[in-house]
Amino acid sequence: MRSLAVWTTTAAVALLSGVASAQTPAPASEPAAAGNEIQSAMSAYAAYQSDVSELRSSSIRNANELEGALDRVARHNRDQLTRGWVAYGASTAAQSPAFVQGVRDAAAYYGRDAVIWAVSVDPSYARGLRGGPEVTRMLLESANADSARIVNVAERYQELAYSIQRQRWANTVAPQQAARVQRIRSLGVTGAPATAVPSDVSPRLTMATLSHSPSSDPTTLGGQRFWDAVRGGSQVVEVASAPVTYQWRVNATRGEALDRMAAVAALQALDAVDTNQSAVTRLISDPRSRDCFEMAQLQLYQCMSAARFRYENAFCLGQHGLRDIGTCIGAVAQPDATAMSPIPTAARGGRD
Repeated sequence: MRSLAVWTTTAAVALLSGVASAQTPAPASEPAAAGNEIQSAMSAYAAYQSDVSELRSSSIRNANELEGALDRVARHNRDQLTRGWVAYGASTAAQSPAFVQGVRDAAAYYGRDAVIWAVSVDPSYARGLRGGPEVTRMLLESANADSARIVNVAERYQELAYSIQRQRWANTVAPQQAARVQRIRSLGVTGAPATAVPSDVSPRLTMATLSHSPSSDPTTLGGQRFWDAVRGGSQVVEVASAPVTYQWRVNATRGEALDRMAAVAALQALDAVDTNQSAVTRLISDPRSRDCFEMAQLQLYQCMSAARFRYENAFCLGQHGLRDIGTCIGAVAQPDATAMSPIPTAARGGRD
């Protein structure tokens, strides 16, 4: 059942459907290449996940390799990462048959322009539509899986920091640490280059609505092993943080990110991305996620500023360049306190 807030939004849509047409941007006022916005944004998130894959398979045997790992984890801009993650979630949500049908049913009932207007001004409206529980489950499981793989690599680097203490190159004072921190800061401002997304990954980021099924195929976009499948090779790992049959629920303090993902997915379901680019741009810029990523970056800079030895930089990389980012992503989901034991797959779903 929809919450009161969703019910009142629905009533407003019904009453204001005539006004909605006037407030929905006309196609002529939008840029011709607007349809590339979501895919372009997703590239930043793909770049980060690709770097996570590289860091997982890399060895740190000397100072140069450590510097390369630091540059790789630091070369991501917080704004681009935010937009990329939300855009990736939106593309994931657009693969939910129940949700897409629910959006289209609402458009048939209230009018397409009315629904476009509703999700643009109130992102929470989308997850309240029929199919909302399924899309919420998909988004929570995807975020938890992405978070788990990042944290897994973070643990490797934190353990590595302890193991390399015994090596002479790592337990000596890191030279020119202030200049190193400044370099890392600069990388975070400019963001990852276009080449950060491998050529074999880019084609996998183009997904039409309902073109794949991440619920049944975990290796497709939005699936729990998508990033491992495209870049993990023989190192593909299962998510070990919790069985997939556990019920996840939305963390109320971070649920807005899921609302924004679903709202953009609703625009995709209605083929309304090109003609509502300003709304898409606004929706994929989730402020709470951006603040979380920014804090992780600031903690990385602070940690490195306080570091004296090279191995301490490896610890900073793992804790703040990886673990904190993974935590920001996974924080949208939390285990349901009433479902701490496995439940049948058919019983999964439901929105807080």
